[in-house]
Amino acid sequence: MTVVKGRTSPDEQKAYQDGAYRHGYAGSVAIPRVDLWIAAFLGLRRQDSAVGGVADPSSLGMSPVFAFLCSCALVVAALAANASRLGEGWAVPTFYCAIAVIVLPAAARIIHPRASRLERLALIVIVTSALFVVRVIRAPVAFIDHDEFLHWATVNDILEAGRLFLPNPLLPVSPLYPGLELITSALVNLSGLSVFAAGLIVLATARMMLMLALFLLFEKITDSARIASIACLIYMGSSTFLLFDVHYSYESLAIPMLAAVLLASESQRMEPSDAAGWPTVVATVVLILALAATHHLTSYFCTALLCGTAVMECLRQGASAMQKRRAILLASIAVIAPVAWSRIVGNPTGSYILPVLEGGIHEVAQLVSSSTSTRKLFVSDTGALAPAWQRYLTMAGVALICLGLLTGFLRSLVFNGQHRNASILWPPTRWRLWRSSLLQILVLVTLAYPVSIIFRLTRSGWEIGNRIGSLSFLGVAIVVAVAVAAFWHGTSRGWLRATALAAAATTVLIAGVISSEGPRILVPAGYEVSADSSSIEPMGISVARWTRRWLGGQHFAADRINRLLLSTYGRQRVSTTLESGQDTSMAITAADLGPMERKLLIDSGVGFVMVDLRLTTGLPGVGVYFDGGAQDRNHTVPLQSSSLLKFNSEPDVDRTFDNGFMVIFDVGRLGKALQPAVPRKRTGEPVQSLERTDGDLQ
Repeated sequence: MTVVKGRTSPDEQKAYQDGAYRHGYAGSVAIPRVDLWIAAFLGLRRQDSAVGGVADPSSLGMSPVFAFLCSCALVVAALAANASRLGEGWAVPTFYCAIAVIVLPAAARIIHPRASRLERLALIVIVTSALFVVRVIRAPVAFIDHDEFLHWATVNDILEAGRLFLPNPLLPVSPLYPGLELITSALVNLSGLSVFAAGLIVLATARMMLMLALFLLFEKITDSARIASIACLIYMGSSTFLLFDVHYSYESLAIPMLAAVLLASESQRMEPSDAAGWPTVVATVVLILALAATHHLTSYFCTALLCGTAVMECLRQGASAMQKRRAILLASIAVIAPVAWSRIVGNPTGSYILPVLEGGIHEVAQLVSSSTSTRKLFVSDTGALAPAWQRYLTMAGVALICLGLLTGFLRSLVFNGQHRNASILWPPTRWRLWRSSLLQILVLVTLAYPVSIIFRLTRSGWEIGNRIGSLSFLGVAIVVAVAVAAFWHGTSRGWLRATALAAAATTVLIAGVISSEGPRILVPAGYEVSADSSSIEPMGISVARWTRRWLGGQHFAADRINRLLLSTYGRQRVSTTLESGQDTSMAITAADLGPMERKLLIDSGVGFVMVDLRLTTGLPGVGVYFDGGAQDRNHTVPLQSSSLLKFNSEPDVDRTFDNGFMVIFDVGRLGKALQPAVPRKRTGEPVQSLERTDGDLQ
């Protein structure tokens, strides 16, 4: 500790507090203060969290130029996607480069303090639109991702039956949260569009609503358009942003609804008079109720945010009694709405979420206790190692986020102080002097980000970590944005620092995409075994449509990919363990059709079994061939064709369809006494041959 004797002037005292105090003798020597350097790095002082002003709010600036650059990058992305279907090795790196070109120039302009509010908002809209077009380029004519088929089946049921809550064996919880499907089916009925086209319109609207709501929300709680635009840019670095949250899935609509709830909640708190805020309160309540009927996990997260905000609002100095009552009211409704809806539809989320959560926690406990990972980083379930550039970019993205959180966590709390020259951290008497209770909660939400990284190290907990990461990014975005605006860039007018920070933000976005999709971001040239979007191809779709035309509505047992196609393109009922608890894959993969296998098929009510011989050519890309049971997860070698074709030797099983790759067996007579053959009514051609469009099976 440095001891200074004698009295000093106010200017000298201020210089000493800033770490630059000089003694009053002729040979003045600077005395470094390491603690003050650390405080400046972490943002513990109010002056270290100052944010500069912006330019004229009415100028579009350079946004038209960036729109042209984005259009050029989209042309390159389209060429890369087409090249991937032709098997070109340069397609995936080029596709990622096109994404970087979309983000990098706009990010540099957003980070620079000279950009106006209108220009920042225009750039956010341009980048958001361009990234959505990237999703369309990847899948331009039909749904190809696993979760999209689950909700597509629910929409088909609503359109055909004209009522809700019909069972969906692919995802039994989907019909019970029909917000997305209701909007899509209404648009289909009004416009005559296909489900795919209507779904794209709904997803595009939801994505634009999300980013506009986030911009306005961040602007309200920080009182800075610059921080708001940077936070929107950082939020795009979430692993689920580019593709997962624009899949046709209920979370893609629920996240924008959550942003709208938070924006409405914060807007009513900032109303100048108590009476003026009640219409906004009513709108917030309606959004909370709609969210409760759209997605369970997002609704629970909304409950946690609003309850935390209510607690902070009650603790905040200067909050009026009406502000406290409104915060408590919204928190109470946020608690009641999802619980009540869950009770109404039969409390489906417990059996759906808890097993996944328990498995993830168990593997995390094993990881901590044994210091070994159950999932190899950057190695797929087939043993393929990700390219070096993808590994390095992913690690760099996580490191940059952690560095931003380190320099922004305390800085955000200090920045949230109610008075310009007062920190809420010190002295302790000021710790309740914050401006926005929601900002306090979002800062605390960032503590979940390291937890999501730990879950990603496990096999069962990967999906949990992916979902936690996307929700925690609401806090990560605002904290890192404060660090960028107040520390890493500040009020610098040069473009070098802004460009470097833009490159870092682009790295975070690319790293998020890689951690979610990796090499499978584009559709490959050929079929891949049980690899979700890489396994959706014309032959499987044709067979599923054949079943609808010639077999009508039947009950099928099939592998993970073909049951998606049968349920949507074929409109067949499929057997899943989620619905019946019966794992029919054990009967399909067993070496012989013994009494146990027969009983399993009979008890599950299966009438037809679809066998795909392409499953014998490799290990599953997503780790499982069927439902993911204990037996299904332990495959070390591909399935045997002799096991899949064992039905040929059974006298009470008919082979209804065979194109050389895919075979459909009629097992409806299993368990019944053998009777003399009676000519059956012709329902279609017993054996149908289809040409394979993507080459011979290797």
